[in-house]
Order: sequence, then structure tokens, then C-alpha cells
Amino acid sequence: MQRVIKLNLINETSSVFRRSLSIGRTASYQSFNVQDQEDFQKRVLNVSTPVLVDFHAKWCGPCKTLGPRLEALAAEKLDKFHLAKVDIDNVPELAEEYNVTAVPSVIAIKGGKVEGSFVGVLDDDKLRAFVNKLIGE
Repeated sequence: MQRVIKLNLINETSSVFRRSLSIGRTASYQSFNVQDQEDFQKRVLNVSTPVLVDFHAKWCGPCKTLGPRLEALAAEKLDKFHLAKVDIDNVPELAEEYNVTAVPSVIAIKGGKVEGSFVGVLDDDKLRAFVNKLIGE
């Protein structure tokens, strides 16, 4: 019985280790939560890399669908664009500044300027086309 328990513990530990390795590999893209306007200025407007800004809220059902899809696309494209996440309840002044009236709203920013936007959840092809236009693919 003691051998079985040890073997199970080893298998569980091994599984956790494999998952952490897998997560480490996919997390090489830039995704971050915007803390305030100063953080937005520094990490979104003052960078040369294109940035997708995902305006969302914790209570928003469609946001919970779109968020992981944006993360997956960012992981696929690696360092070609950054993903900035703005919770409109935590940073309402940014939502107001960018005229966000519904969530999810996504704004593409390149060189500090808005290049495009959409509201709601796009299908995979339209989402990919939106990102590809931003990064020039």
C-alpha cells in the first residue's frame, strides 16, 4: 500500500511539473493588466510594438469568451503584439477616454495611435484578420 501511495505521489508531481513547463513555454508573449493611466501611457502608448487593448469587466459574460481567445492569439503570434487588459471597473477613466460604451471592446494601438477597434466577440477568422492587419501580416 505504501508503494502505491508513493507511486501516485510521484505521478501527480510529475504531472504538475509537466504542466508548469508547458505553461512556461506558452507564456513568452507580453500580456498585462493595466493599473492606471500612467501605466497605460508607459506600456501601451509609448511602445513601438503594436498593442491590442481589451476593455473588459469581471461581470461580462462575452468578455470571458473573448479574453482567452485573445490570449491564445497573443501566444501564437508571440512578440508581434502585446495584449493590454483594462478592467473598466478598475480604470474607468481610460474607458471614458476611449469612448468605451460596451464590453468587450478591443482597440488596436500602434505607435501611440488608434488603428482600429471592435465591440463584442468576433468569430475566429475576423479576429485573426483584425490582428494580422495590426501587425502587418
